[in-house]
Parts: sequence; structure tokens; C-alpha cells
Amino acid sequence: MPGDKNSEILDLVDTCFTCAPLEKYVGLTEDFVGRLGDVLHDPMLILFTSLSGLWIVLSGTKLHFQMTTFNKIFEDFVFISITGLILGSQGAGLISYVYSSAISIMGESSAVVFKLAADSQNSGQSGLLDLAAQGEMAAARVIQAASAIASAGSAMNILNYLYAAILVLPYLLLVVAYSSQVVVAIFRATMVGVFAPFLFMAFAFGWGRGMAQSGAKTLLASILVLFASTAALSLTVFGVNNSILEPSDLTGDRINQFASITNPEFLVVMFLGWMGTALLTEGTSIANSIAGTMLTNTASGIMTAGISGSAAAAGSLAKRGAVAGKDAAGGWGGGRSACCQSRAWPRCRPPSRPLPPPWSRNSRTSTSRTARPEPCRPMVTTGERL
Repeated sequence: MPGDKNSEILDLVDTCFTCAPLEKYVGLTEDFVGRLGDVLHDPMLILFTSLSGLWIVLSGTKLHFQMTTFNKIFEDFVFISITGLILGSQGAGLISYVYSSAISIMGESSAVVFKLAADSQNSGQSGLLDLAAQGEMAAARVIQAASAIASAGSAMNILNYLYAAILVLPYLLLVVAYSSQVVVAIFRATMVGVFAPFLFMAFAFGWGRGMAQSGAKTLLASILVLFASTAALSLTVFGVNNSILEPSDLTGDRINQFASITNPEFLVVMFLGWMGTALLTEGTSIANSIAGTMLTNTASGIMTAGISGSAAAAGSLAKRGAVAGKDAAGGWGGGRSACCQSRAWPRCRPPSRPLPPPWSRNSRTSTSRTARPEPCRPMVTTGERL
């Protein structure tokens, strides 16, 4: 029934495929961060106390030999006191506090862009999970349009299948690339949270304040990367919502008018998908320029290539299995001649016999310029009889 088919398509586009893995990943990182905070708290306090005692000895020695001033010592004492209060008051929850704050800022700031550029819907998620769900729902209209185009295809009109694949492929890659950026953002927030006690401790002393500033810049750059990636996705969705036809209108001749390589509207939608995927990587460069960091897209690129490669490998294996099944049914069921006609079957020996050498004195072989081919026969392996 057409209504049942449309309802299945709507259920497909409304389903968040990346929410469950991301939810599990976020839960694992929260558990990891909490346990790591319990383990690192006491050793970090001991290390901080030891460094503070060493600072008192060195400062007193420098002051005695007039290598420093009292104002400088008082300034360092203020930083050490603030750090001691933070490490002592927050306790084991310091790492979890930094991690949860970073995740909350990333999710809330990036969600604002979706509300401005796209028709944001309630996904039932929160934080970064809501971003992943909104990223999938953003491509729903394109998926519905591609499904309508593919449903009009047939054996006599295979171009509709091609147009549907060309239209939906960049948006599937866009969703995968954006979900990869979300996963990488969670990992960066986790790493900054893990190093938070050390960065706070290093902030107390003059030799470590540069490291603390670099850590803060890295966290800021991570927020900016996800914000820029969300902006790139939202810009693509905004262009699609203002250019593409309603999927419900793609019926009859409207499908043939829209699904054409000469239709500018079709080309605009296709190019928006590819441009959105390319602009996701540009956000990292912009964040590095602003924050002065050196973040890369290596992890996101590996994840995107891995998922795309897995999908391509699955399609290739399915096609190869179908070809092998066809050859098996036609070759062994139709006799030895059918086996020889199918070169895809691996156990068919090709008809070949080496030509005689030109210096051979045998008249029967020297006068013949071509060799009579052997009859094609299947190769018989050990323990196998035909």
C-alpha cells in the first residue's frame, strides 16, 4: 500500500541511528572520568603539597640572596592558595565537573545554530545526543525526496535509481561526518577533563601557567570546532529547505522534472550536500586560527572513511555473492560447457596449450602456427570428483 510505504519512510528518517551508540559512548566516558577522578585526586594533592613545600624553600632562598622580590613571592602565594582551595574543595569531582561543563557548553551553544537555520524538532535527546539526532533529522527531507525518486524507477527507467543515489549520497556522508565530529568533541572534552587536576596544579606555579593556558585554549577550540561544524550543517539544511520541492509533491511528471541533471534545483541540492561535507573540515582551521591551537581532522576523517568503507565493502560483498550464486547455478547445473562460458567461476580451467617452439623439427608441430585448444574442463581438487 502506498500509505504503508510512506509511513515506513517516515519511520526511517525519524529514527536516530547514531543516538544509541553515542549514548553508550557518553555513558562510558562519564564512568571513566568519574573513576579516574577518584584515582587521581589523592596523588595530585600529594604532588601539589610537595611542590608547594619546594616553592617555599626556593622562594626563601631567592629572597635571602635578593634574587626575587617580596611582591613576586606574594603574587605566587595568591595563585598557590587559589589552586589549593580548588583542588581541596572540588575533591574527586573536579574532573567530572570540567567534563560535564565542557559537554554542556558544546551542546547548548551548537544547538542554537540549529534553531536559527533549520526547523528544529524535538528529538527526545539532550546535549550532544540532541545534536546528533538533529543532524540526522536535518537530512530527512532529502532522504524522502530520494525515496520518492527511487520509487518511480523501473527496469525501463533506471535513471531514477541513479538520480536518487546521487542525491542522497552526499547527505549520508554529511550526517556521518557530523556524527564523527560530535564523537571527537566528546573525546576532546574527556581529555581536557582528565588533565584538569594537573592543569590546575600547574597554574599555581609560574613554570606551568603556559600549560594551563594551552589547556583552556584547547577546550575553547574544541567548542568552536563543533560550533563551526554545526553551522556548516545548518547552512546546508537552510539551503535545502529553501530550494528543494516538498517530497509529497514529487509525483508523476514532477519527479521527472526535478530528477534531471539539467535541472538547476537538483544540482543545487546535490552540491549543497558535498559543500556541507567539505565545510565541516574548515571549522577546525577556523578554530585553530582563533584559539592558536593545532587541532586536526584526522580522527574524524578516519571514522568517516571507515564507515563509508564498511558500507562499500558490504555492497561489494553482496554483489559478489549474487554473481557467484548465479554462476554456480548456471555453470554446474548446465554442464561443462556452461561452466566454461562463465569465466567468473574460479575452478574452470581456461582452454590453453602452449605453442611449439620455432626451432622444433617435428613437422606436425612446426607447420602449425596455432595450437588446437584443449576442451574446457573443471579443475578437480584433491578429494573431489565430478
